[in-house]
Amino acid sequence: MTISYEEEFSSLMLRWRGSLWKAVLKDLIAFYIAYYVVLFAQWYLLDDKQKEYFTGWIMWCEIGAQYIPLSFLLGFFVAVVVARWWEQFNWISWPDKMMLMVSACLPGRENLNVRKTIARWSSLQAAIAWSGISVRTLKRFPTERHLVDTKLMTEEEYDMYMNTPGPHGKWFIPIVWIVNLIKTMYRQKRIDSIQMDMLLKQVYSYRDGFAMLFVYDWVKIPLVYTQVVAIATYGYFVICLLGRQPKLDEKSMQKEITILFPIFTTFQMLFYIGWLKVGQYLMNPFGEDDDDFELNYILDRNTYIANMMATELADQLPPMSTKDLNVVLPHTRASFKIQDVMPKSHLAAFKLTETEMQLIKPEDIEETDKLIEQKEKKKFMSKKWVRRPSLPPYSFSRLARKEKKTEAVVPVILERDSAARVENPVHTAVRNDHKEANRRSMTNSLASQYDNIPNS
Repeated sequence: MTISYEEEFSSLMLRWRGSLWKAVLKDLIAFYIAYYVVLFAQWYLLDDKQKEYFTGWIMWCEIGAQYIPLSFLLGFFVAVVVARWWEQFNWISWPDKMMLMVSACLPGRENLNVRKTIARWSSLQAAIAWSGISVRTLKRFPTERHLVDTKLMTEEEYDMYMNTPGPHGKWFIPIVWIVNLIKTMYRQKRIDSIQMDMLLKQVYSYRDGFAMLFVYDWVKIPLVYTQVVAIATYGYFVICLLGRQPKLDEKSMQKEITILFPIFTTFQMLFYIGWLKVGQYLMNPFGEDDDDFELNYILDRNTYIANMMATELADQLPPMSTKDLNVVLPHTRASFKIQDVMPKSHLAAFKLTETEMQLIKPEDIEETDKLIEQKEKKKFMSKKWVRRPSLPPYSFSRLARKEKKTEAVVPVILERDSAARVENPVHTAVRNDHKEANRRSMTNSLASQYDNIPNS
C-alpha cells in the first residue's frame, strides 16, 4: 500500500516501511561483504610488489567508473516510470459521477432496484477487471465463484458470464449489462433520449479507466532500457569494489590518508541504488510492494459509496432553511494563528501621476504634432554643414577609370576652408571640355557618396 507520512524530518528518517533503508539494505550488506573480502585479501595475501601492482588496478578501476553516465540513465528512467505511475493512478475508475447521474435520471422508489443493480454491476466490473492486473485483487477473488459468494454476482449472472465465449477476456461484460439496462429504461419511457445519452457517456467514461489500465499492463517500458539501467547501476558498484579500495603499498600510504571504511561509496549506494529501487517499485504499481496502489480498499470504498448513492442518498433532500443565510466563517484559536493572507495582484501598488492620467483630445494631438514638426525643422536648420571642396580636373578622369574597374570609388577629399578657397580658371576650362554625359554621371556618382553635403 502507499505509505502516508506527515511527521517531522527527524521522525521521517526513522521510518522503515517504504523507506530508503528497507530498499537498499540487502544491497549494502552484499557490497560490504564483497568489499572487505577484497580488502583482507589485499592486506594479508599480497606482498609489497603485488600491492603496488594491485594499486595500479585500483587506479584503473577508479578512472574507468567515471565513464559510466549513471546519473543520466537513472534520471531519465525514473522520470519515465514516475510519469507512467501517476498516469495509471489517474485512470483508476470511480463510480461516483456515474451513480450521481443515475440517481438524477432514475429517481423514486420505483427505480430503486435499477439503481441498486447498476451500483452492484459497477463493483462487479471493477472486481473482474482489477483481478486481471492486480495481485492483491486476484488473491481476494481468485475465481468467479468467489464473486458469487460475495453477492457481487447472482447464479443467473454467473451462468450467463461463464457461457459467454471470451478469447480476449470478459472483463467488460458487466458494462454491457449496464448499457442494456439503460436501453431498457429508455424503451419503458422511464428516461428520455437526452437522459439516456448522459447516462451512456458516464458509463463509457467509467469503462475507459479499466481499458487503459489493461493497456498499461500490456505495454511495459522496453525491457532493453530496464536492463541497461540495472546493468549500469550494479556494474558501477562492481567496479567500485576495486576502484574504492584503499591503496596499501608503501608509497601510497606515505602520501595519502588510508580509510578502511568506504564512506563516500556508501552515500553513492544510498543515492544510486535507492534511485534504481524507486523505478523498480513504481514500474508495477499493482503488486504487493509497500507503495503499490490499494485496489482492494478502493473496491470496498467504491462499493459502499455506489450503494449509498443508489439507496439512502438517491432521494434525500433536507428542508430549506428560512433563517438568515449570510454566513460569516469564524476561526478557532488554532486556525487564527495561521490564517492565510489575502492574495493581491502584482499591479495593486502601481499608480500613475495626475499628469499621466489626463485624457488627450484629438485637437491636442494635432497641436503636439505641429510642435514636434517645428522642433525637427529648427534642429535640421541649426545643423552645421561641411562644404565639399572642388576637385582638380585630373581627378575626374582618374575616378572614372577606377569606377569602370571596381564600380565603387571613394576619392580622397582634402578639407579646406570654404572662405579661403579660390576657383582655378584653368581647371574650369578643362572641366568644360568634358562631355556632358560624362560630367553628369560623375556628378551623380560623387553626390550619392556624400549625402547631406550641399554642392559648392
